[in-house]
Amino acid sequence: MGRALDIDVLRTFQAVARFRRFKDAADYVHRSPSAVTTQIQKLEAKVGHQLLVRNNQLVELTPAGRQLLGETTRFLMAHDRLLATLSPQLMTGKVRMGVPDGYAEQLMADFLPLFVAGNPALELEVVVKSSTELLDLFARKQLDLTIAVSHEQLSHAERLRSTQPCWAAAAGFKYDPDQPLPIALQLNGCPYRESALAILKAAGIRYRILLESANSHAVLACVRSGLALGIVEAQGAADDGSLILQMALPGLPEHHVYLLTDTSHHAAVHLHEMLRSSFLIQ
Repeated sequence: MGRALDIDVLRTFQAVARFRRFKDAADYVHRSPSAVTTQIQKLEAKVGHQLLVRNNQLVELTPAGRQLLGETTRFLMAHDRLLATLSPQLMTGKVRMGVPDGYAEQLMADFLPLFVAGNPALELEVVVKSSTELLDLFARKQLDLTIAVSHEQLSHAERLRSTQPCWAAAAGFKYDPDQPLPIALQLNGCPYRESALAILKAAGIRYRILLESANSHAVLACVRSGLALGIVEAQGAADDGSLILQMALPGLPEHHVYLLTDTSHHAAVHLHEMLRSSFLIQ
């Protein structure tokens, strides 16, 4: 293997992995699909491994491809940070950021005011949706960076920290074991919801959704009322004296908080670094 890797080729590889279509990646890097194919073939020859597999119209990463993608993302981020350091400039333009509903309040209160005050010429647009919706928007180039929670490993993202969802209820919560378990959940797209329902079904536990909402505060209010069981992060439950963890139910799997960034977007890289060193790192 040669000693040098072409940064443009790595960006093309990252784009193909992100969009999972050669045509979309070609549009993104402003090359023809045939040029993108040639770049990927040369990269595979250089690293000595097949990186991508075409499956119908989509592209899937091989194990070697997933490993290279993680290293590529970190390398390009470091490269672009260095360029920004060598040529500092006032942040201008527009950056579109996605945040899961459960993290929006903290971000709005603790982080965004400082970022906006320090970058008055930059237009910031924040979208609050479920993690699944945010990942889809990022893949479709409608976001420049996004925070997302996932049980699965996201090789094209930077993992900020782990998070442990837990069953929780108000101190006075009671239910008839002969009746379906009442639960309060966020809407489809919340990774905790998907894990919780899969766990309940696997354990043969009957349940009924008493409340489902895109608003995490509405879900939490329902849980605190004692009407239903819900899901909170372990740290949040420890800080909330009104909730008690329900250890009798099957445990939920560990999840991870990721930060996905378009490394070619200068302002997004700058915002990435600020987020990376902020309250999300624990």
